[in-house]
Amino acid sequence: MASANSAQSFELGDVSYASPRNQSESLHENEPVYESGLEEGGEQVLEGETSRRDSNITSDSFMLYTPDEEHAVLKQLDKRLVLFLAVLYMLSFLDRSNIGNARIAGLSQDLRLDSSQYEWLLTAFYITYILFEWMTLLYRVFPPHIYIALCVASWGLIASLQSVANSFPSLCLLRALLGISEAAFGPGVPFYLSFFFKREELALRTGLFVSAAPLAMSFASSLAWVITKAGKRSPIAPWRMLFLVEGFPSLIVAVFAWYQIPDSPGTARFLSRRQKKVAKLRLRKEKGVHVEPAGTKKGLNMKEIIQTLLDPKCYITA
Repeated sequence: MASANSAQSFELGDVSYASPRNQSESLHENEPVYESGLEEGGEQVLEGETSRRDSNITSDSFMLYTPDEEHAVLKQLDKRLVLFLAVLYMLSFLDRSNIGNARIAGLSQDLRLDSSQYEWLLTAFYITYILFEWMTLLYRVFPPHIYIALCVASWGLIASLQSVANSFPSLCLLRALLGISEAAFGPGVPFYLSFFFKREELALRTGLFVSAAPLAMSFASSLAWVITKAGKRSPIAPWRMLFLVEGFPSLIVAVFAWYQIPDSPGTARFLSRRQKKVAKLRLRKEKGVHVEPAGTKKGLNMKEIIQTLLDPKCYITA
């Protein structure tokens, strides 16, 4: 058996701790130690020594990663995740808003719609969009890469099927279904981003995501003009061509979403092994954020849902 004064070390999670060498160092138990050398996989580990705690230093000051490492992780998340989600939102906004351009291209004349029926086409989308926003809870039930990919594929399919509508009831039904598919995606993205970003970082990323909507509107009319112009030389009506051309790309992008969207920081394919570790460590103090190990079964917490429904702030902000 080793003597009481001999140095001993043990690991807890991702941090190494050292036991005291003598009685005078007992106050400094459980302080992180940076060990030199290489991690498995050939990555360099930071060198350093255990520093003594004083009145101005707490255990939170011990760095498990450098600011440069955190910056590199944020850069990758912004470029590969936030930007991709913004593209998806831009596609969804194009699919929901092209009904106006379709009307100009001859939709009302071909389907013999009056102004009241056209207004119902607009309203049907937002009725189901509002009623089915609760589907954002499903981000906790299904793996996000599957859930988001299915949302994108569903609204792409429904938007494309608008090109074969031949009556007001069929088109109104498709608009209502489109509202359901998009309600399942957009409102839940800020919650999904909380899996990867700290609370103080979410506002900027959510703003970048939402900014895709006005970006889509900035070129939607020009794109519609080009499509309907080309549609005049095709065997199908220009407004049908518009629905088809703007809806079908979402089906293709859904395939990329399946592989591009990570379920958690630890499953992000675009992060290196070390970056995945840093991405998880930086969220360890976030209240309500739990980095769950692979294979952990997710689900809904009914107690938290009831507390949310009883919270007046939810209704005020709504």
